[in-house]
Amino acid sequence: MKHHHLYTAIMLIFVGSPTTLVWAEIEDSDHSNILPTIYLKAGQDASAYTVKKSKSATKLDLSLKETPQSVTVFTAQQIEDQNLTSTNDVLAQTAGVTMVQYGQVGAGYNTYYSRGFAITSVQRDGMPTTTASFGGSDMFGIEDSAIYDRIEVTKGSTGLTSGSGNPSASINYVRKRPTADLQGSVNVQAGNWGKYRSQIDVSGGLNQDNSIRGRTVAVYEQGGSQQDRYHRQNAVIYGALDFDLTDKTTLTTALTAQQVKIDGATAHGFPFITHDGKEQVTFGRDDNPAANFTFSDTEKVSIFLGLEHQFNDNWQAIANYVFTKANNKREYGVAGSGGITYDQPYVSEWQGQIDFALEPGEMVVTSGRFESSPDVHSLDIYASGKFQALGHEHSASFGLNGYSIQSDDPAYGRYYVAVPIAGWNGNVARPDIKVTGRTIVDEQQLGAFVAAKLQLLDPLKLVVGGRLSNWERKVTKNEQKQNGVFTPYAGLIFDITEDLSAYTSYTTIFNPSSRKDVNGDYLDPEDGNSFEVGLKAAFYDGRLNASAAYFSMQQDNYAVADGKNLTPEGGQAYIGVDGAEVKGYELSIGGEILPNWNVQGGYTHTDAKDQTGNTLNSILPEDTFKLFTTYKWEQLTVGGGINWQSEIYDSASAKAGGLAAKLNRQESYYLVNLMGRYQVTNDMAFGVNVNNLFDKEYKANAVNTWGTARSVTASLNFKF
Repeated sequence: MKHHHLYTAIMLIFVGSPTTLVWAEIEDSDHSNILPTIYLKAGQDASAYTVKKSKSATKLDLSLKETPQSVTVFTAQQIEDQNLTSTNDVLAQTAGVTMVQYGQVGAGYNTYYSRGFAITSVQRDGMPTTTASFGGSDMFGIEDSAIYDRIEVTKGSTGLTSGSGNPSASINYVRKRPTADLQGSVNVQAGNWGKYRSQIDVSGGLNQDNSIRGRTVAVYEQGGSQQDRYHRQNAVIYGALDFDLTDKTTLTTALTAQQVKIDGATAHGFPFITHDGKEQVTFGRDDNPAANFTFSDTEKVSIFLGLEHQFNDNWQAIANYVFTKANNKREYGVAGSGGITYDQPYVSEWQGQIDFALEPGEMVVTSGRFESSPDVHSLDIYASGKFQALGHEHSASFGLNGYSIQSDDPAYGRYYVAVPIAGWNGNVARPDIKVTGRTIVDEQQLGAFVAAKLQLLDPLKLVVGGRLSNWERKVTKNEQKQNGVFTPYAGLIFDITEDLSAYTSYTTIFNPSSRKDVNGDYLDPEDGNSFEVGLKAAFYDGRLNASAAYFSMQQDNYAVADGKNLTPEGGQAYIGVDGAEVKGYELSIGGEILPNWNVQGGYTHTDAKDQTGNTLNSILPEDTFKLFTTYKWEQLTVGGGINWQSEIYDSASAKAGGLAAKLNRQESYYLVNLMGRYQVTNDMAFGVNVNNLFDKEYKANAVNTWGTARSVTASLNFKF
């Protein structure tokens, strides 16, 4: 009897990815049995924490290694792992982005900075728009992340595709698209401070050949915060339909509606020191300065229409349009921010008139009302593709895009009343808030651009382009206009090896200012240039990306606070200065390091100086470090992260010295976050997220707002 001996060899080979495995059984010695090679995919999605390509910087479909700027991507997987339920949560975790918070999110003033400047450039599906489409710059962070497939942050200037803006960063919000296959998820959460959230996401084909596809996302959440008397409700509905008109043409549509209602929240926190600079304020991070009548209500509706046509395998054209109607109404009554004193009388004056006078043991409640109801239209039409020339393949894109904003809203007066410090519980009468005028805004921008990636040599690529922009803004009786502004763009990429490249890029900026001088006139536009050089690496077929960059920017007409004067409307007056310079470096990584091990993070150092060599903005840290990582082992996924930043301080308090210099400062600190998820069945998982694990007390800005205390959220997720 002939015996057959089967010799089996198992080979686990990385083939372009740490998660792509090859299992091969080799034939036996007498070749009588030949078994097939089987390819297996292990672990979670290999691209979970990165993407292979992005159009955000140039409209060219470039890999991250070919993009001559730093790019950070938050995918849906990372958003789920970290339980980042709002765009504010995502930006707070983005390496190289710093959030400065005054008051509570959604009722106060939140500004996001990168490379020393405020982020003012935003895109929706690559379409340049404005923060007004989010309900205003203060409402930028309240949009729910459930409707987005990913969020891409391109660092530096993106004037080629966005036109006007700071050389800080551009944020591209890429919405979820319908899928042909039926898929869905249901997520319910509960956390401390009475927080509850439910979310459903269903997608699939709607006819037999899947030429019509639909997707629906719905969210409802409510709860409080660490501060007493605060309550927030958030409701979102998102629907999208894609229609294949032909085998090469697709009509895309979407509708988003969101309502956020916040009670017991206001624009500032309690100050850390009395206004005479002599005593520390006794209120802590759990105390709410909001009067009981305060609220912030935001409603937004966005309608999206798009047409995508594939001419051939190389060229396509895309036309997108979005209309957004936002409506934000806020009534604020903030205790202590305008004045608080324990032992000495305090009097506030402006232009020789007394606003209010406080006796010892009193503080002022500053009240008013704000309304904003912008209509925002955004348009983006472009073509992109590949072509052959001189023995190499090149790519190009060209088109036009822009936006317009119209609003007509009432303006209201400001009111002051003195109340006792002791026993503060928000009980103060609402003043009779009267209309004092109107604020009429008419702003629009339109630009044409062209960009190309030219393969000069096998290892050398040139990305080059330019944009012509027209911009104008009318605010009540003030008018600004910029016509024919040219923004050049150039980048070189040299492939050192298959995985490693060196790059450099240069572009200019123009940023119309919304700051006013002592006469009430807008400052001249900020202008300057932006330069970047660095190294980029892409491993495992782009499933892991890393970069190291040095950046340098010069800016003229930079707006700085006057420090002595106010505008005729009573706001802070500003002056424009030349010679502002920002330079620094950053290291970043994102993707899958090994099978089942994902990471996202980076370190950024920013040295920003004014024309005299002094710190440009002391409320921003010079150094930040953010890192988050997860590892999956069978049914269990565990993860954790750390956010660290160097000290910040209020420059005026630092000059005054004494107790003010000590209290209006936040020393360097770190926050630790953890997550865990257990896959109970193939469809159901249970998870826990803990933010600020060690309950660190820290200041969200240098003068009047505390950061968020420890929070714990448990979630149950069902996918099908």
